[in-house]
Amino acid sequence: MPTYQRPRGTRDLLPDEAAAMDALQAVVQARALRYGYPRISTPIIENREVFVKGVGEGSDIVGYEMYEVGQRGEGGLTLRPEGTAAVVRALLENGLHKSPQPIRFFYWEPMFRGQRPQLMRFRQFWQWGLECFGAPEAAADVEIIDFANGLFAEVGFTAFELEINTIGDEPCQAKLKTALGEYFAKHRDALSAQSQRRVDTNALRVLDSKEPQDREIIAGAPKLTDVLCDEDKKHFAEVQDGLTRLGIAYKVVDTLVRGLDYYTRTVSEFVLTDPEYRKGGDIAVAAGGRYDGLVRRMGGPDLTGTGIAGGVDVLYYALKQQGVTVAREPRADVYVVSGQPDDFADRTQIANPLREAGFTVAIDYSARPLERQLESAIKHGARIAVIRGTAEAAGGNVIVRDLGKKEQRVTRLAAVVTEVGRHVPKRPRPTLLKPPTNPDDHEPGAAGEAPFLTDPRD
Repeated sequence: MPTYQRPRGTRDLLPDEAAAMDALQAVVQARALRYGYPRISTPIIENREVFVKGVGEGSDIVGYEMYEVGQRGEGGLTLRPEGTAAVVRALLENGLHKSPQPIRFFYWEPMFRGQRPQLMRFRQFWQWGLECFGAPEAAADVEIIDFANGLFAEVGFTAFELEINTIGDEPCQAKLKTALGEYFAKHRDALSAQSQRRVDTNALRVLDSKEPQDREIIAGAPKLTDVLCDEDKKHFAEVQDGLTRLGIAYKVVDTLVRGLDYYTRTVSEFVLTDPEYRKGGDIAVAAGGRYDGLVRRMGGPDLTGTGIAGGVDVLYYALKQQGVTVAREPRADVYVVSGQPDDFADRTQIANPLREAGFTVAIDYSARPLERQLESAIKHGARIAVIRGTAEAAGGNVIVRDLGKKEQRVTRLAAVVTEVGRHVPKRPRPTLLKPPTNPDDHEPGAAGEAPFLTDPRD
């Protein structure tokens, strides 16, 4: 057994999984930008009060899941357990609430919770999220649900179903919490220990219980529909109408609530449907809703909000379970080897133009016999070997060998990029530099139309 092991409830992202996470981030972030949600990133550590005030003292997160941290006598800090309250803190502290509305953000961050490790639940996990402030319309709720639904289609994930509900605005919730508190108090002794605690902190959360002993009692509880005001009903009807018109399948679950105290009106969950992941209760791959009072509660103006967050780890494992390949294998397609010892600079001079052209290239640094270097290239998963330092590969020539087909060709150095491209594909190469555009090139208009005209003032 190794001397040191990772903390319980955490895991190492080895190259295959790290590549998959990078691929998912690229898809999610590109989609967020297409929807007009720029990225925001908040510190991993926050003042504890950000979440006590934002998420609510009665939530499981604040109650017993937060990791407290401190340094040199500085206390009151915690590892970030969720994204929304931290984004609201950043919104207010940086004056972004004064920006033109709606104000949109996307995030992709690690989160930390001291929860009991179990299936698909880690103590350090990754989330993506969208937050939209200053848009009271139901259309904003529909958009974030549409984003997640379309994201899953984009990555090929289908094993889920969408559940939605409305839990009303703050006045309606106050009425319902009173009614639920009185009802559950009469059945306290029959409830699970967790639900008994929730009766005292937030009776609405009892509806979220998956414990069999609670479900029968919950079935007889007062219904939210009995206290919903006309505006809440109208708002939820507009959400449902929007989803229907977009062709997004959903199911209304009248006991659906969220585990955080800041939610109002629309709540939603994308729940895994694979039986493998339903053994211990429902697991959501994404969830969210409206939080119209949160900004005010944290000391800001009365600014509406709605958002959604998705579990990256959950999505990754669910995609694997479904048989979806998330990322290409993170290996070098090309290996540069040599029959001459101590010529590392020459090998690098061959490798770098290939790398600049977009190929993934590794170098064998050793002075081992050429056959041993070729064996190593195959073990590392390379498809092509570029060989120098032999009788054939002399005078400005190299050998390009297909390690799978066991075929090779003597190639001039000037043509090595072209020859390697006949065997392996180039990979996208990120760059900050963009080639200058030709001002005479214009995008065409719609079919049958002339190209777009330029503004003569430009």
